Amino acid sequence: MSSTLSYVFCLVQSTRRPALRRIAEGMPGGGAPRALEVGDELWAIVQSVPEAEYGETALARGLQNLDWVSPRAIAHERLIESFLSGDALLPMQLFTLFNSDDRVAEHVRSEGARLRRILKRIENKVEWGLRLTYANRTKIRSMVGRPREAAKAADQRPGARYLVRKRDLLDVNRTHLKTARTAADQVYRSISRLATDARRRTSLELATPASRLLLDAAFLVPAAKSRAFQSAVRQQARELRDAGVAVSLTGPWPPYNFIR
Repeated sequence: MSSTLSYVFCLVQSTRRPALRRIAEGMPGGGAPRALEVGDELWAIVQSVPEAEYGETALARGLQNLDWVSPRAIAHERLIESFLSGDALLPMQLFTLFNSDDRVAEHVRSEGARLRRILKRIENKVEWGLRLTYANRTKIRSMVGRPREAAKAADQRPGARYLVRKRDLLDVNRTHLKTARTAADQVYRSISRLATDARRRTSLELATPASRLLLDAAFLVPAAKSRAFQSAVRQQARELRDAGVAVSLTGPWPPYNFIR
């Protein structure tokens, strides 16, 4: 068994060998990253890493330690993002390891037809992430400055006024939240038209009710249309402010959500 393993960061489609100058550092403890030709105009960005640190036993132990995993996850993503300008960038999962460079090339070639289909779909495209969060509770409180007149006239006790105000806050909040969710649905449909593909993580939205997450989505966008996409999101953000919705746009990223 060799003393080093071949760590694979990504596949890059390019007519010439990808330049490795000024790229981010690779995995801690590993050698210099390099471009390995694995097909016609297809390159694997790999790095030799010590088996003592990244072999099966060491990896199983390291995965139990967040302080060990975190810097490696960051290094993995940073290096992949160094090749974002390539014709097509196919990121690998964290800790994709092979016994040798030959095994890397063999695996890529054995999966050639499937990988080519993915590369064709993501060619010259990048991923953008969009989150909409309902967060404007201050505005709602200002809208319920006084208890309802009827209830106030019926009972002036502080406890009763508190309960009435609490009820009014809940009523207004439900109404605004419903409006905000409808607006988020409309934004997703509208922005999706500017992308070649879109993924909405509804399970995450439903799993975090306390954060009032309205939309968590990823969009696959032609790189040449990124400015138009950003402009459209900014326009939507201005319109959403009055509904108390915060907008967070991130990217461009490698197409992590579109390579399954």
